[in-house]
Amino acid sequence: MKLPDRKETEVRGLLEGGPPVAVPHDLAERAVMRGLRMTQRRRTVQLVLWAFFVASVAFAVWAVLAEPWVG
Repeated sequence: MKLPDRKETEVRGLLEGGPPVAVPHDLAERAVMRGLRMTQRRRTVQLVLWAFFVASVAFAVWAVLAEPWVG
């Protein structure tokens, strides 16, 4: 005899349960807004990191050409 599968038992319990939980009507709009904020924050961080990288390279080039450590 085959033992009942745990996943099958859980699915049957969900299907035979009460009415589904109500989803807020503005859930999709809030998800889109959150995604846009996350994307904007990621772009800002990338821009700052690129600016730091460019400044570091510019400083290194200046230091090699000007040789400020030579008296």
